[in-house]
Amino acid sequence: TFGHSEVKRGILLMLLSGVHKTTSEGIRLRGDINVCIVGDPSTAKSQFLKFVHSFLPERCVYTSGKAASAAGLTAAVVRDQDTGEFCIEAGALMLADNGICCIDEFDKMDQHDQVAIHEAMEQQTISITKAGIQATLNARASILAAANPIHGRYDRSKTLRANVQLSAPILSRFDLFFVVLDECDDVADYNVAKHIVDVHRCDEAVVDPPFTQDQMLRYIRFARTLNPQITEESRRVLIDCYRKLRQGDTMGRSRTAYRITVRQLESLIRLSEALARLHCDDLVKPSYVREAFRLLRKSII
Repeated sequence: TFGHSEVKRGILLMLLSGVHKTTSEGIRLRGDINVCIVGDPSTAKSQFLKFVHSFLPERCVYTSGKAASAAGLTAAVVRDQDTGEFCIEAGALMLADNGICCIDEFDKMDQHDQVAIHEAMEQQTISITKAGIQATLNARASILAAANPIHGRYDRSKTLRANVQLSAPILSRFDLFFVVLDECDDVADYNVAKHIVDVHRCDEAVVDPPFTQDQMLRYIRFARTLNPQITEESRRVLIDCYRKLRQGDTMGRSRTAYRITVRQLESLIRLSEALARLHCDDLVKPSYVREAFRLLRKSII
Protein backbone atom coordinates (compact mmCIF):
# COMPACT_ATOMS: atom_id res chain seq x y z
CA THR A 1 0.00 0.00 0.00
CA PHE A 2 2.78 2.42 0.90
CA GLY A 3 5.39 1.32 -1.67
CA HIS A 4 8.88 -0.13 -1.11
CA SER A 5 7.60 -3.50 -2.36
CA GLU A 6 11.12 -4.75 -3.22
CA VAL A 7 12.45 -3.94 0.27
CA LYS A 8 9.47 -5.69 1.87
CA ARG A 9 9.99 -8.71 -0.40
CA GLY A 10 13.66 -8.89 0.66
CA ILE A 11 12.75 -8.64 4.38
CA LEU A 12 10.10 -11.37 3.95
CA LEU A 13 12.72 -13.68 2.36
CA MET A 14 15.07 -12.86 5.25
CA LEU A 15 12.33 -13.89 7.75
CA LEU A 16 11.88 -17.18 5.87
CA SER A 17 15.65 -17.74 5.31
CA GLY A 18 17.34 -20.48 3.30
CA VAL A 19 18.00 -24.05 4.44
CA HIS A 20 20.79 -24.66 6.98
CA LYS A 21 22.97 -27.57 5.82
CA THR A 22 25.83 -29.63 7.20
CA THR A 23 28.22 -31.34 4.76
CA SER A 24 29.55 -34.88 5.16
CA GLU A 25 32.79 -33.38 6.59
CA GLY A 26 30.79 -31.59 9.29
CA ILE A 27 31.07 -28.11 7.73
CA ARG A 28 27.98 -25.99 8.40
CA LEU A 29 26.59 -23.94 5.50
CA ARG A 30 24.81 -20.71 6.33
CA GLY A 31 21.10 -20.48 5.61
CA ASP A 32 20.42 -17.02 7.07
CA ILE A 33 20.00 -14.07 4.71
CA ASN A 34 21.63 -10.72 5.55
CA VAL A 35 19.98 -7.53 4.23
CA CYS A 36 21.26 -3.95 4.18
CA ILE A 37 19.08 -0.89 3.47
CA VAL A 38 21.01 2.18 2.27
CA GLY A 39 19.27 5.47 1.69
CA ASP A 40 18.76 9.17 2.18
CA PRO A 41 17.74 10.51 5.60
CA SER A 42 14.00 10.48 6.45
CA THR A 43 13.12 7.62 4.09
CA ALA A 44 11.75 5.40 6.91
CA LYS A 45 14.69 2.96 6.99
CA SER A 46 14.47 2.62 10.78
CA GLN A 47 10.76 1.84 10.52
CA PHE A 48 11.58 -1.40 8.66
CA LEU A 49 13.89 -2.41 11.51
CA LYS A 50 11.41 -1.37 14.20
CA PHE A 51 8.60 -3.35 12.54
CA VAL A 52 10.72 -6.51 12.30
CA HIS A 53 11.69 -6.06 15.96
CA SER A 54 8.03 -5.75 17.02
CA PHE A 55 6.97 -8.58 14.66
CA LEU A 56 9.43 -11.07 16.23
CA PRO A 57 9.82 -9.73 19.78
CA GLU A 58 11.22 -12.92 21.36
CA ARG A 59 13.82 -13.64 18.64
CA CYS A 60 14.92 -10.18 17.55
CA VAL A 61 17.49 -7.78 19.02
CA TYR A 62 17.56 -4.08 18.05
CA THR A 63 20.75 -2.05 18.44
CA SER A 64 22.20 1.20 17.12
CA GLY A 65 25.60 1.18 15.42
CA LYS A 66 26.97 4.32 17.08
CA ALA A 67 26.30 3.01 20.57
CA ALA A 68 27.36 -0.60 19.85
CA SER A 69 30.88 -1.84 20.60
CA ALA A 70 32.60 -5.04 19.46
CA ALA A 71 32.04 -6.69 22.87
CA GLY A 72 28.43 -5.51 22.98
CA LEU A 73 27.70 -7.09 19.60
CA THR A 74 29.58 -10.37 20.11
CA ALA A 75 30.38 -11.28 23.75
CA ALA A 76 32.19 -9.78 26.72
CA VAL A 77 34.26 -11.44 29.44
CA VAL A 78 33.40 -10.01 32.88
CA ARG A 79 34.40 -10.92 36.44
CA ASP A 80 31.67 -12.52 38.54
CA GLN A 81 31.05 -10.47 41.69
CA ASP A 82 30.31 -13.48 43.92
CA THR A 83 33.03 -15.96 42.92
CA GLY A 84 35.60 -13.57 41.46
CA GLU A 85 36.01 -15.78 38.36
CA PHE A 86 35.69 -14.64 34.76
CA CYS A 87 32.50 -15.48 32.86
CA ILE A 88 31.07 -14.76 29.41
CA GLU A 89 28.29 -12.23 28.97
CA ALA A 90 26.25 -12.59 25.75
CA GLY A 91 26.15 -9.78 23.21
CA ALA A 92 23.45 -8.79 20.70
CA LEU A 93 24.37 -11.42 18.07
CA MET A 94 24.38 -14.25 20.63
CA LEU A 95 21.04 -13.12 22.06
CA ALA A 96 19.60 -13.10 18.52
CA ASP A 97 20.62 -16.74 17.91
CA ASN A 98 18.12 -18.37 15.50
CA GLY A 99 16.57 -14.93 15.05
CA ILE A 100 17.34 -11.49 13.61
CA CYS A 101 19.73 -8.77 14.75
CA CYS A 102 18.66 -5.29 13.59
CA ILE A 103 21.54 -2.78 13.49
CA ASP A 104 20.57 0.83 12.81
CA GLU A 105 23.14 3.48 11.76
CA PHE A 106 25.43 0.67 10.56
CA ASP A 107 27.77 3.11 8.77
CA LYS A 108 28.41 5.02 12.04
CA MET A 109 30.02 1.95 13.63
CA ASP A 110 33.72 2.12 14.35
CA GLN A 111 35.87 0.17 11.87
CA HIS A 112 37.29 -1.97 14.69
CA ASP A 113 33.77 -2.90 15.82
CA GLN A 114 32.66 -3.78 12.28
CA VAL A 115 35.52 -6.28 11.98
CA ALA A 116 34.15 -8.11 15.05
CA ILE A 117 31.03 -9.24 13.17
CA HIS A 118 32.86 -10.64 10.11
CA GLU A 119 32.99 -14.13 11.59
CA ALA A 120 29.40 -13.99 12.87
CA MET A 121 28.05 -12.97 9.44
CA GLU A 122 29.64 -15.83 7.46
CA GLN A 123 30.68 -18.67 9.82
CA GLN A 124 27.85 -17.88 12.27
CA THR A 125 30.07 -18.41 15.28
CA ILE A 126 31.86 -16.12 17.72
CA SER A 127 35.33 -17.14 18.90
CA ILE A 128 36.58 -15.71 22.19
CA THR A 129 40.11 -15.83 23.60
CA LYS A 130 40.13 -13.51 26.60
CA ALA A 131 41.19 -13.74 30.25
CA GLY A 132 42.06 -17.44 30.00
CA ILE A 133 38.69 -18.33 28.43
CA GLN A 134 38.70 -20.00 25.00
CA ALA A 135 35.26 -20.61 23.55
CA THR A 136 33.36 -20.80 20.25
CA LEU A 137 29.76 -19.68 20.60
CA ASN A 138 26.83 -19.87 18.17
CA ALA A 139 25.54 -16.71 16.48
CA ARG A 140 23.12 -18.11 13.88
CA ALA A 141 21.40 -14.79 13.29
CA SER A 142 20.32 -12.89 10.20
CA ILE A 143 21.48 -9.27 10.13
CA LEU A 144 19.18 -6.46 8.99
CA ALA A 145 21.21 -3.25 8.77
CA ALA A 146 20.34 0.34 7.85
CA ALA A 147 23.01 2.79 6.69
CA ASN A 148 23.21 6.38 5.44
CA PRO A 149 25.34 7.49 2.44
CA ILE A 150 28.70 9.19 3.10
CA HIS A 151 27.69 12.82 2.38
CA GLY A 152 24.14 12.62 3.61
CA ARG A 153 22.54 12.23 0.17
CA TYR A 154 22.93 9.27 -2.19
CA ASP A 155 24.95 10.22 -5.30
CA ARG A 156 23.45 8.43 -8.30
CA SER A 157 26.53 9.05 -10.45
CA LYS A 158 28.61 6.81 -8.16
CA THR A 159 28.39 3.11 -7.36
CA LEU A 160 26.96 1.78 -4.11
CA ARG A 161 30.44 1.08 -2.76
CA ALA A 162 31.47 4.72 -3.30
CA ASN A 163 28.33 5.90 -1.48
CA VAL A 164 28.67 3.89 1.75
CA GLN A 165 31.55 3.78 4.20
CA LEU A 166 31.74 0.00 4.48
CA SER A 167 34.69 -2.31 3.80
CA ALA A 168 34.67 -4.80 0.90
CA PRO A 169 34.51 -7.91 3.18
CA ILE A 170 31.39 -6.54 4.92
CA LEU A 171 29.78 -5.63 1.58
CA SER A 172 30.29 -9.13 0.18
CA ARG A 173 28.70 -10.73 3.28
CA PHE A 174 25.34 -9.05 2.69
CA ASP A 175 23.02 -11.02 0.41
CA LEU A 176 20.79 -8.11 -0.57
CA PHE A 177 21.24 -4.34 -0.73
CA PHE A 178 18.35 -1.95 -1.16
CA VAL A 179 18.81 1.72 -2.02
CA VAL A 180 15.96 3.99 -0.86
CA LEU A 181 16.05 7.42 -2.52
CA ASP A 182 14.26 10.60 -1.47
CA GLU A 183 12.97 11.71 -4.87
CA CYS A 184 10.92 14.84 -5.56
CA ASP A 185 7.56 13.79 -6.99
CA ASP A 186 4.41 15.94 -6.73
CA VAL A 187 1.99 13.04 -6.32
CA ALA A 188 4.19 11.06 -3.90
CA ASP A 189 5.00 14.18 -1.82
CA TYR A 190 1.29 15.08 -1.59
CA ASN A 191 0.34 11.55 -0.48
CA VAL A 192 3.15 11.37 2.11
CA ALA A 193 2.35 14.84 3.50
CA LYS A 194 -1.38 14.05 3.65
CA HIS A 195 -0.75 10.77 5.48
CA ILE A 196 1.64 12.33 8.02
CA VAL A 197 -0.74 15.24 8.75
CA ASP A 198 -3.61 12.75 9.18
CA VAL A 199 -1.48 10.72 11.61
CA HIS A 200 -0.76 13.83 13.68
CA ARG A 201 -4.49 14.67 13.68
CA CYS A 202 -5.23 11.06 14.76
CA ASP A 203 -7.45 10.93 11.69
CA GLU A 204 -5.61 8.43 9.45
CA ALA A 205 -7.65 5.82 7.59
CA VAL A 206 -7.24 2.38 9.14
CA VAL A 207 -5.65 -0.03 6.66
CA ASP A 208 -7.43 -3.38 6.63
CA PRO A 209 -4.72 -5.93 5.72
CA PRO A 210 -5.76 -9.30 4.23
CA PHE A 211 -3.87 -11.14 7.01
CA THR A 212 -3.26 -10.38 10.67
CA GLN A 213 0.24 -10.40 12.19
CA ASP A 214 -0.52 -13.64 14.04
CA GLN A 215 -1.54 -15.35 10.78
CA MET A 216 1.63 -14.12 9.05
CA LEU A 217 3.77 -15.32 11.95
CA ARG A 218 2.10 -18.74 11.89
CA TYR A 219 2.63 -18.99 8.12
CA ILE A 220 6.32 -18.06 8.41
CA ARG A 221 6.86 -20.57 11.24
CA PHE A 222 5.29 -23.33 9.14
CA ALA A 223 7.23 -22.36 5.99
CA ARG A 224 10.54 -22.46 7.93
CA THR A 225 9.95 -26.14 8.71
CA LEU A 226 10.16 -27.00 4.97
CA ASN A 227 13.48 -28.06 3.43
CA PRO A 228 13.12 -27.56 -0.35
CA GLN A 229 15.47 -29.53 -2.63
CA ILE A 230 17.19 -28.09 -5.71
CA THR A 231 16.09 -29.86 -8.92
CA GLU A 232 18.44 -30.73 -11.79
CA GLU A 233 16.95 -28.00 -14.02
CA SER A 234 17.30 -25.41 -11.23
CA ARG A 235 20.93 -26.48 -10.78
CA ARG A 236 21.62 -25.65 -14.44
CA VAL A 237 19.84 -22.27 -14.14
CA LEU A 238 21.83 -21.44 -10.97
CA ILE A 239 25.15 -22.17 -12.70
CA ASP A 240 24.08 -20.13 -15.75
CA CYS A 241 23.01 -17.12 -13.61
CA TYR A 242 26.30 -17.19 -11.68
CA ARG A 243 28.24 -17.34 -14.94
CA LYS A 244 26.38 -14.27 -16.23
CA LEU A 245 27.19 -12.35 -13.05
CA ARG A 246 30.89 -13.26 -13.28
CA GLN A 247 31.10 -12.37 -16.98
CA GLY A 248 29.56 -8.94 -16.40
CA ASP A 249 32.00 -8.41 -13.53
CA THR A 250 35.20 -9.39 -15.39
CA MET A 251 34.34 -7.48 -18.59
CA GLY A 252 33.68 -4.31 -16.63
CA ARG A 253 30.19 -3.85 -18.09
CA SER A 254 28.50 -3.71 -14.69
CA ARG A 255 29.40 -1.05 -12.14
CA THR A 256 28.65 -3.38 -9.24
CA ALA A 257 29.04 -2.57 -5.57
CA TYR A 258 31.59 -5.35 -5.08
CA ARG A 259 33.34 -8.15 -6.92
CA ILE A 260 31.12 -11.13 -7.72
CA THR A 261 32.40 -14.08 -5.69
CA VAL A 262 31.17 -17.53 -4.67
CA ARG A 263 29.33 -15.79 -1.82
CA GLN A 264 26.91 -14.35 -4.38
CA LEU A 265 26.28 -17.87 -5.74
CA GLU A 266 25.45 -18.99 -2.19
CA SER A 267 23.19 -15.94 -1.86
CA LEU A 268 21.36 -17.06 -5.02
CA ILE A 269 20.84 -20.52 -3.53
CA ARG A 270 19.59 -19.11 -0.19
CA LEU A 271 17.17 -16.69 -1.88
CA SER A 272 15.85 -19.45 -4.17
CA GLU A 273 15.23 -21.70 -1.16
CA ALA A 274 13.49 -18.85 0.70
CA LEU A 275 11.21 -18.26 -2.33
CA ALA A 276 10.38 -21.99 -2.40
CA ARG A 277 9.49 -21.80 1.31
CA LEU A 278 7.35 -18.73 0.60
CA HIS A 279 5.31 -20.79 -1.89
CA CYS A 280 5.33 -23.81 0.49
CA ASP A 281 7.07 -25.80 -2.24
CA ASP A 282 9.25 -28.88 -1.58
CA LEU A 283 11.27 -28.23 -4.75
CA VAL A 284 13.29 -25.18 -5.84
CA LYS A 285 11.87 -24.43 -9.29
CA PRO A 286 13.77 -22.52 -12.02
CA SER A 287 11.25 -19.65 -11.71
CA TYR A 288 12.37 -19.12 -8.09
CA VAL A 289 16.01 -19.04 -9.20
CA ARG A 290 15.24 -16.41 -11.87
CA GLU A 291 13.37 -14.25 -9.33
CA ALA A 292 16.33 -14.56 -6.91
CA PHE A 293 18.69 -13.61 -9.78
CA ARG A 294 16.54 -10.53 -10.53
CA LEU A 295 16.60 -9.47 -6.86
CA LEU A 296 20.38 -9.97 -6.65
CA ARG A 297 21.01 -8.06 -9.90
CA LYS A 298 18.83 -5.20 -8.68
CA SER A 299 20.60 -5.03 -5.35
CA ILE A 300 24.25 -5.17 -6.43
CA ILE A 301 24.22 -2.65 -9.27
